[in-house]
Amino acid sequence: MQSEKPSKPWHQYPLVWMMLAIPFSAVIMGVVMIWLAIDTDDGLVVDDYYKQGLEINRVIERDKKAAELGLSAIIEFDNSTRLIKIAFDKGLLESYPKSLPLQLQHATRENSDITVLLDHGMADQYIGHVNQSITEGIWYFKIADADWKLSERSHVRSNNIIHLQSNY
Repeated sequence: MQSEKPSKPWHQYPLVWMMLAIPFSAVIMGVVMIWLAIDTDDGLVVDDYYKQGLEINRVIERDKKAAELGLSAIIEFDNSTRLIKIAFDKGLLESYPKSLPLQLQHATRENSDITVLLDHGMADQYIGHVNQSITEGIWYFKIADADWKLSERSHVRSNNIIHLQSNY
């Protein structure tokens, strides 16, 4: 005579729960990834790449004009005081501008970009103050007028000296 064990219901077998956990976890992770993709901002550096491409000839002309005028600048800043000083060589310009707009653009995060209006001080000095510290990393520095432009890419540390000069 054979004795039959009463069979357990399906939910009491651990192997069943392990087999169900694998696809269930995949569904949960898929939902999490979709939520992250929708909720996270891409932070594009430039919204309209086509328009930027059309402007390249004007940018090159402004760089050449800065080289023709012999313009250069030395930017000095200290993150602890948040003070930016520029020694601006006006080259062949008739006079020093009353103020210089300095744009600091982070290489990858558009929301970190900073624009500072620097006031003319004594001789070739310009001084300005930023409201936030400049984070360490790669930044683009640009001083521009309607006719000319000086720009440089530099790695930022706590204290920096950046030289701006036209490459043309």
